[in-house]
Amino acid sequence: MKKRLIAILKAKLTHNLGLKILSLILAVFTWLIMVNVSNPLITVTQMVPVEFVNEDVLTNAGLTYEPVGRNTVTVSYRVHVRDEARISASDFYAYADLAQLYDVTGSIPVQVDISSYTGRSMIAAGSVEPTPAVVRIQTEPLQTKAFTLEPHIIGETPSGYVIGDVSFSPMRIYATGAQSVIGQISSAGVEIVISDFDVEHNTDLTGEAAVRLYDANGTVLNLEDEVQIDNTSIKYTISVLRARDLTLDFQVSGSVATGYRFTGVDSDVRSISVVGRRSAVDVLTTLRIDKGLDISGATKDVVVTVDLNDYLPDNISIAGGTQTTATVTMRVEPLRTRQFEYSTSDIQVIGLPENCRYEFWDDSVMLSIRGLEEDLDLLTTDQIRVTANLEGLEPGMNQVNLSVNLDQEFESVATVTASVQIIDLSTISEGPGAAQNPSEGKKTDTSGNPRSEDTANP
Repeated sequence: MKKRLIAILKAKLTHNLGLKILSLILAVFTWLIMVNVSNPLITVTQMVPVEFVNEDVLTNAGLTYEPVGRNTVTVSYRVHVRDEARISASDFYAYADLAQLYDVTGSIPVQVDISSYTGRSMIAAGSVEPTPAVVRIQTEPLQTKAFTLEPHIIGETPSGYVIGDVSFSPMRIYATGAQSVIGQISSAGVEIVISDFDVEHNTDLTGEAAVRLYDANGTVLNLEDEVQIDNTSIKYTISVLRARDLTLDFQVSGSVATGYRFTGVDSDVRSISVVGRRSAVDVLTTLRIDKGLDISGATKDVVVTVDLNDYLPDNISIAGGTQTTATVTMRVEPLRTRQFEYSTSDIQVIGLPENCRYEFWDDSVMLSIRGLEEDLDLLTTDQIRVTANLEGLEPGMNQVNLSVNLDQEFESVATVTASVQIIDLSTISEGPGAAQNPSEGKKTDTSGNPRSEDTANP
């Protein structure tokens, strides 16, 4: 009976959920009472960054450094349970003194101070320990290099205008950093936006912009944390200039040798692009090249090289990328003389005395014409006009100088004469033996073709 009673009580106690929960609450409550009464010390850890101090020790030695691995330490300390939540990583200051660098291994001991009053009052004295106890760095020679600033224009210039001189203040910057980092820098420059520039009311663009560092491919380098620049903000001034293409106007001086002709100018440059202030450029259309082009006494082509800058006004210059010299060839060709047989029946006669007629003694005359060979090949007698002036001549046989009229490409090089008989019609009698019947009103020229006497008069 007693055993049965004990079993019933045991079952009620072990299978009663309410009792179990009550027991748990009583246990926790009892633990809290014990902790608050005893308040034991426990060990706690915090992750704290390490700061490097006394960097001037390496700088004065011409060195810079880079941490090897992580630059944090785990700080362990002892604190009472009730104060644990009141301590954080910010209550600690971990640092490595570069003056204590061990050159062989590159290691520096880490020291940890409690930086807050709260921490100092709650953390057990002597319990603060860093892990690891040292940090390591890698040293490298420190380099300072000068870079001349280059403009990097962003945006399009207005039509008909180009960027002129760009000036910076200062014109160069000095970058200091690890030798390997400085070696990545190819150039330094300033980015300038010009798309909104008003060329109608301004001649210069001014402003201020940050310095950019570029590699050999022109890509911007982000080295702000690794490189120190003595001037990070640069003032700039840009001249925006008028642009125009000018045709070269070659002015040749002198005369070639006798028997030769100057036939023109060839040049490897026929026009150039110039820039300058709008007021100066807009009045120009050509560039006159009038010095150094002398062909005096030349018997062959004359070739000279001229510097186009020598012919520009002081306030105008040749645009960048444009050739600044021109090779000028002044063509000189020999003249040839060719004989042309000209029928006297084609000679225009003027000044024939009244009541007279004329007859040329020969059927043709020889003309000596001088010109360029290629022009002479195309010349025909139809293009030549020969005139005989009979004014003031007496009846009878006369020797008359002929006037040869040619295009300007040719010249007659010899005096041409012709024998012409002037016949006074009033002395010719009718009947047998008469030289010609004057009643016919005709005469016969040397070619045998009838010619009206009226056509011989002007």
